[in-house]
This record gives sequence, structure tokens and C-alpha cells, in this order.
Amino acid sequence: MSLKPQPYLVKVNTSDGGEPRFFDTLNGRWVATTSTNEVATFEAALQQARMQHLARHFRNDHLQLILLPTEDCNFRCVYCYEDFQLGRMRPEVQQGVRRLVQRRAPDLKTLEIGWFGGEPLTAYDIVLDLARYFVHVAKEHDLLLLQHMTTNGYLLTPERFVELHGLGLRNYQVTLDGNEEEHDKKRIGKEGFRTFKTIWSNLESMRNSRLDYAVTLRVNLDQENLASMPKFIARLAAAFAGDRRFRLHLHRVGRWGGANDARLKILEDERKLLRLYRLARESGLRLALDMRPGGMVCYAALPYSFVVRADGRINKCTVALEEDENQVGRILPDGSLLLNQARLRPWILGGSLTDAVCRTCAIRPLCEGNACPWVRIRDGKRSCPPLRGQAQAYLELQAWDAPV
Repeated sequence: MSLKPQPYLVKVNTSDGGEPRFFDTLNGRWVATTSTNEVATFEAALQQARMQHLARHFRNDHLQLILLPTEDCNFRCVYCYEDFQLGRMRPEVQQGVRRLVQRRAPDLKTLEIGWFGGEPLTAYDIVLDLARYFVHVAKEHDLLLLQHMTTNGYLLTPERFVELHGLGLRNYQVTLDGNEEEHDKKRIGKEGFRTFKTIWSNLESMRNSRLDYAVTLRVNLDQENLASMPKFIARLAAAFAGDRRFRLHLHRVGRWGGANDARLKILEDERKLLRLYRLARESGLRLALDMRPGGMVCYAALPYSFVVRADGRINKCTVALEEDENQVGRILPDGSLLLNQARLRPWILGGSLTDAVCRTCAIRPLCEGNACPWVRIRDGKRSCPPLRGQAQAYLELQAWDAPV
């Protein structure tokens, strides 16, 4: 057996110029040196990574449903790719979701529900009705119920937040694209109304509560709002630094298939995000950087994850909603899933199990070659996360507080 070190080590230089450290992406931990006994041999590391992938992906005790209770929205964001043609989830689709969960519950350990849209809170009654049912089934079958919601935050009033918290919804993603002036240019109300003040007020109300939850504050960046970001990060820090329930995620705007794609001023340089992340970290904000094994695998690559559209179609991806390759099936009122295996297979069988370059990439355990399977399907390109090539810099941000 070879004595060369395992491939899944990222060397990280310390900010004080001391001895470098190493992050073991295979086990999600820091090690002091490549000669430590904690580090597996090269061949053993390859096998362990393969088994991790298989164990995490090909399981039948976990069901993840990303539900679109409506595909309409109260916003018209300039970079949005959705067409809003479908409204509220049809009654027979809601029935199918209930029966699917009931049928699968005896064999499950975990039921994970993602609320998406459109804006899910514009169909608040559907969210409440289905969430109550999930809570009932979880108690009946002793399941771990996990719920998260992607929402623009405008309708997340203090009263609704408390009610949803009582139903086990403890994880949110809310987008603010800068201070009021910048945000309101991009995240525009359906009738042209301004949105920042209401969202900010709702977030402050959440912060002032004593409940336990998590909020990812997502900021979409392009060339137009980049210059104003330092000032906005200072505002975020003044409001949320020191509160472990809030964390920051920076994301470059992309051409995701929307009507305004040609007019978007895309920011190409990942290093500019890094500089803002460093500023945010220095300001005391928590960062949404998941460097655990599997932390950057896209949900669409997971065999047990399905997007349930308002009309009953089953997709794998929430971005390429109308693409033929993403139409993988339909849910029936009795809870059956009619799946097109030929269309389903490319979403779940690519990545590091078949890509020789991925196998020994230092960050393979983070994304497993599946940071975005749609890129691989659509373009035939390797599906790498944005941090590839900047892994050391991102890990330096985590190294500040990490134990040796």
C-alpha cells in the first residue's frame, strides 16, 4: 500500500505566518500535519470517500420533498427565471403529497420538507395545512421532521413566524440585495412597490424573539451593487453580528433563464466575493460556508429528493423548471410517483463515482462532483462548486476559530 498522503487535504496558511495547517475534507476536521495518524493512506482515503458517497446518496430511510405550494410570487425580481404561469398547488396534488408521505412513513427515519415557490407564503393556507399533516405523521411514526423555507421575507410577519415555528419550521433563507436603495432596484414588488423596509422589519422581529431557529441572509451580487456592499455588510453586522441564528451567504447573480438575462451585469470574479466574506467575518458575522463532507452536494443529485410542482409534475432542479431533462415524473392523487427512469438517471449517477478527475480532487468529499448536476447534463462540463481553486482562501476564513 502506498505511503503517500491521502488526496483530501487542503493546506491552509495561518494568518499570523505560523506553521500551516491542513483541513481533511474527507472527515471534515483540521489536522496539524500530513504525518498524523488521523490521516488515511491514499488508497484507503479513496475507498472511504466512495463509501461515504454511496451511504449518503443511496438510502431509503430519508425522503426530501421540495414543495411549491404556489408558483406565483408577490415580487418581480430583475434576475428571476420563473414565469409565474402556475398558481396555487392543485388540491389533487396536495392529496398526493399527503398520501406519498403516509405511504413512505413506516420506512423512514427522516422526512425533510423544503418550502419553495414562487413565494410560498402567498399560499400560506396550503403551507399550514400540509405542515400540520407532516407534524401529525412525524409524531405517529416517530420521524425526524426537518423543514426549511426559501422566502423573500415580505410576508413573514411576526405572527406567522411564531405559528410556523410551532409547526417545526426552524430554517429560512431570506434575500436582501444590499441597502434599501440597491435592494429595491432589484427585488421589486409585483405592482412596483418597495420591499426592503418590510423585510428588514420582519428580520428584526425574528432577531428580537428568544426562539431557536436559523436564517441564512442571502445577498445576490452583480457589478451594480458590488461597490455598496461594504456599507451594507456594516449594517448587517450592527443588526445581527453575535447572534448565532443568522449567517451570511453571498451569491453571484447568474443568467438562469429569465427574461432579463441579456441585460444582467454579471460578476465573474469569485475573489471579489472572498474579499466581502473576509470583511463580514472581521465584522463579526457568521458565514454560511458548509465545509462538511457532502455539504456542497446539490439536492438535485440525491436519489431521495424530489421537487413537487403546483401542477403535480416532478422535477429534480428548482432552476431549470421547464427544461425537458428536468421533467422526471408526476405525482398521482394516491401518492404514487410515476418516474421516468431514463430522465432521472443522469441527475443521480454522475459525479465522483464516474469522473476520474473528481476522485482525487481535494474537495471531492464536499461536492462529490455534484455541485450542480444541471451543468453536467446541459453543458457536458464537470460540476464544480464556485470555491474550487479558492478552497484554501475559504478555509482560512474558518481557520480563525477552528481547533487544531
